Amino acid sequence: MTQAPDKTNWPLVALLYALGLLAAGHFAKAALTLGALAERYPEAGGVLPFAVSMTSVAGIVFGATAGIVVARFGARRVLLAAVVVGVALGAAEALLPAFGLFMALRLAEGFAHLAIVVAAPTLMAASCTAEHRGAVMGLWGTFFGVGFALFSLVESLAGTGLYWVHAALLAAVGAAIAPILPRGVGRGGATAEGWLARHVAIYTSACRFAPALMFFWHALMFMSLITFLPEFLGGWTAPLLPLVALVGTFWAGAATRSIAPQRLAVVAFAAGAALMVLFLLLPGLRLAIAVPMLLAFGAVPGAAFASAPLLNPDPADTARANGAIAQFGNIGTALTIPLFTLALGEGLGGMAALVVVLSLAGMAAVSVIFARVSPSAEAG
Repeated sequence: MTQAPDKTNWPLVALLYALGLLAAGHFAKAALTLGALAERYPEAGGVLPFAVSMTSVAGIVFGATAGIVVARFGARRVLLAAVVVGVALGAAEALLPAFGLFMALRLAEGFAHLAIVVAAPTLMAASCTAEHRGAVMGLWGTFFGVGFALFSLVESLAGTGLYWVHAALLAAVGAAIAPILPRGVGRGGATAEGWLARHVAIYTSACRFAPALMFFWHALMFMSLITFLPEFLGGWTAPLLPLVALVGTFWAGAATRSIAPQRLAVVAFAAGAALMVLFLLLPGLRLAIAVPMLLAFGAVPGAAFASAPLLNPDPADTARANGAIAQFGNIGTALTIPLFTLALGEGLGGMAALVVVLSLAGMAAVSVIFARVSPSAEAG
C-alpha cells in the first residue's frame, strides 16, 4: 500500500482535473456538433448519433481491463500515452474525413478517453493527503458535467472548430503535466491473466467492485434526468440542471470524510426517489422539487469516486476500482436513454416509476455489496 503524502500537490490535482474536462470533451464535441456533422455526412442518416456513443464502446468492453493496464505499466505511462494518442486522433477527426474513417477514429478515441478516466483519478487520489482525498475525488466526480458545459460555450463560438480546440488543449495540458507526474503510481500486482480472468479478479473483490456498482445505478438515471426533466420544467432549465447535480457531487466527496460512502449513497437514492414521487404529484412545485432531487442523485457519484481510494488504498487497486467504475458507467450511460424513452411512453408517471425502481435497486445493491466489505478495508 502507498502511504498518503504529507502535502497535497494542488497544481498536479488541477492539471489532472483539466485532463478530466478534456476527457468529457471526447463526448461533448460530437454531441454538440451533430447538426454540423449531419450536413457534412448526409449519407450517415440514422447512424450519425452513434458518432457520440462509439466512444463508449471501449469503456464497456475494456473498462475493467484499463485498471489492469494501469496496474501493469503505471498511471503516468498510461496517461501520457493517452494524451499523445488522443491529440493525434483528435486532429485527424478535426479534418472531418470520410464518414467511415471518422467513425473509426471515434471508436479508437474511446481508448484514449478510457485511459484518462482511469489513470487521472488514480493519480489525483495518490497526490493528496488523506484529509483532502474525499474533496478531491468529489471534484473529479464533476468532470463530465463541467467539461460538457465548457465545451458548449466553445462550440457556440467555434462550431466544428471545437475539434481543433480540443486537440490543442489536450496537447497543451499534456505538455504542462508531463514533467510533474509522479512515477510508479498505480503500478503493481499485474498478472498475465486473460481478459476474462482479469474481470473475475475485480468483480469477485467487494472492495474493487463496490464503487462501480454504486455508480452504475446513478449512470442509469442521470443523463436521462437532465435530458428529459426540462420537458416538464421548461427548456430554460436544461443548462442549469447538470450544475445543480454537480454541487451534490462535490459536496458528497467532501462529506465522505465523516459519512461512510455507502450510507450517503443509500440516503441519496432514497431521497431522490421520494422527491421524484413528489415531482409527479405536485406539478405546481416541480422546480422547487427538482433542485433537491438532483442534488440527491448528484451525491451518488461523489460517494462512488471517494469510496474507490477509501476501500482500495493501494493505487494499483484504486486503478482497478476506477476501471470498474468506467466500465459500469459506460454501460449505464448506454442504456439510460432507451430505458427512459420507453418509460416516457406512459408519460411522467412511467418515468417516475422507473426512477423509483432503479433507486430501490441501487439501495439494495449498495447495501449488499458493502456488507461484504471488511471493516478494515472500509476504514481505509
